[in-house]
Formats: sequence, structure tokens, C-alpha cells
Amino acid sequence: MVSDVDHPMASGQDSLSAFRLGERNVAPPLFTIFIPTFNRAHLLPRALASIEDQTCRDFEVVIVDDGSTDGTADLIREWQARVDFPVIYRWQENQGKYAAHNLGVELAQGRFFFLLDSDDRLLPQTLARLLYHWGTIPPAECPRFAGVEGLIESLDGQRLLTHPYPQCPLDVSFLDLQYRLGVGGDKKRFIRTEILKDYPYPLFPGEKNIRDSLTWNRMALRFVFRCVNESFQQVEYQPDGLTSNRFAIRMGSPRGFGLCCLEEVTLFRPWLNRRQRRRSMIDFIRYALHSGTGPREQARLVDQAPLWYLLLPAGIVRWLGDLYRLHVKGGHQPNKVKYHN
Repeated sequence: MVSDVDHPMASGQDSLSAFRLGERNVAPPLFTIFIPTFNRAHLLPRALASIEDQTCRDFEVVIVDDGSTDGTADLIREWQARVDFPVIYRWQENQGKYAAHNLGVELAQGRFFFLLDSDDRLLPQTLARLLYHWGTIPPAECPRFAGVEGLIESLDGQRLLTHPYPQCPLDVSFLDLQYRLGVGGDKKRFIRTEILKDYPYPLFPGEKNIRDSLTWNRMALRFVFRCVNESFQQVEYQPDGLTSNRFAIRMGSPRGFGLCCLEEVTLFRPWLNRRQRRRSMIDFIRYALHSGTGPREQARLVDQAPLWYLLLPAGIVRWLGDLYRLHVKGGHQPNKVKYHN
């Protein structure tokens, strides 16, 4: 075991500090299981136990702690003392899940990268089954595949918490899956680490969130996933999670969400139907105004698209509605979609 530096909250080290737990194998591991976490010491044992139960043992664990102050570092140290695989832990000042994700990818040594949320758990054969499905892809076709994607289910294993695929297996890009086949909902996937390193999440000062789909959309221009109707993770949505108050999250990161909408109405426009284009354009205008980007610059960014001129009034109305909620309603807006565990 190697413990390079102590937790910065206890030792007074610089805000970005790390300790490494467990020696790396001489050969890189097959999988990197990545856990981003923030003050989830009370939930992490469930995720960690599910890692220990994996039938496939060729993996490392990378944990990026986004500024926890609840004893997470001690929990990970104690866990490492009784496991037989490498554990790499990094503590950073609170920057959000997507900065943590970028760092996790940077640290990853595995061939395949799998994201495990700190409040969820893997099924015992998750890694083995993902590897099996990857092995069904003809070797000559593997370069065009980013990875393997599957479903999520409730903690009791009785209910799917996402939409299944229309056929199994299904080789498809994220754009085609979402916009042409209409298959939405959370999915779980492993991705070739070498590809992920080329698609970091863009980060903006003072913002902590962005849509997951920004990376998947960009990746879809070059790669597809093998999608299977098999559950790989059991999920429990938390009251304080990213799905709990989407309005506050979006208002706190207007540049990030605005970039997602901008790319939808420019780079990915051919995949969107008329209604989706209108919605994305209105949202682009709305977020641009929140981030201080005026009409002249907006018109330049969308290459003077006629749809932008048509929907500018609607975008302004949406922006004003946001300001009303923020300053009169206190920023509270219940989610329209309820998440059931």
C-alpha cells in the first residue's frame, strides 16, 4: 500500500491533493471502475461492496472525492486495507461531478472505463457480462465501437428504471438512439478509455454542471455502442442528487447548458425534428442571456440561422420567466418528471 499525502482537510496540504492506495499491476488492468463522490460516506459502502463482489477481477478503482468533509477519505483507507485490487483516491476542492470525471479519466489506466455513482451498486457479473458482449463484436469492427451499453434497474431488481432497446443487440450511435429511435432514459456503459481521453467535458469558471449528452453527442459522430437489454447497475435516486432540482442546476451553469443547446442547433441539427430544434433554439437563447451573451453574438454563433430570428422573442420570454422564478419564487421549481426508485 502507498499513501503519499494525507487528506488536505486534516493536514493543511494544497487544495488539490492525492493519495494512492494499492500498487498498480505491472500490466494495466482491463477495467477502471470510476466513482465520483461528494459527502456520500453513508452511501459509499453499498457501491464499494458491489465492487468486491465482481466475478471479473481484472480492474482498478479510481475515486475522485469532490471536496468531501464527512470522513470519506478514512472510509476509503479502511476499505483498501482489506481488498486485493488497486485503489486510487484523489481529493480536490469542490468543482462538480464533471471536473471530477475529467480527472478520473486522466488517472485511469484500464482499457475500459466504467462510471459507478457513489449511491448505486453493480450486479456481481456486471464486468464479466460487459466483457462478454464486447467479445461478440467482430475484431475487425471493434475500432468503430466506443463500448457496450445496457440498462439500469431498481435496488430490489424488480423494475427497470429506463427504456429498453427495440432489439438486442443493437449497434447504434447515441444520436441515432436518442433522436431517431426515441430511446431515452439513463443507461450504463463502459467506454474505451483511449476514446474518453479525447472527449473531456468542457468546464466554465464558476459552473459545476453540464449535460452528459454533450460528450455522447460528440462521440456519436465517430463511434457506436453495442446496446443490450441487460441490467448492469442498480440505482437509487437521492433527494440531493443531480436529478433532484434540475432548474437550480441549469441556472447555476448557463454557459455549459447553453453550449449543449448551441451544438444541438448547429452540429447535430440533422438529427433533431422540428419540435426539438425549436426547443433547443429557445433554450440556447435563454441560457445565452443568462450568461451575458447578447443577441448580436448569439446570431453569430448560430450563423444567422432564420430559426434564431423567429424564436428570439420566445427565448427572451423564457429568460424572463427564469428571472421571475429566481427572484420572486426563490429559485424553486419542482421537477415535472418524478424519479421512482
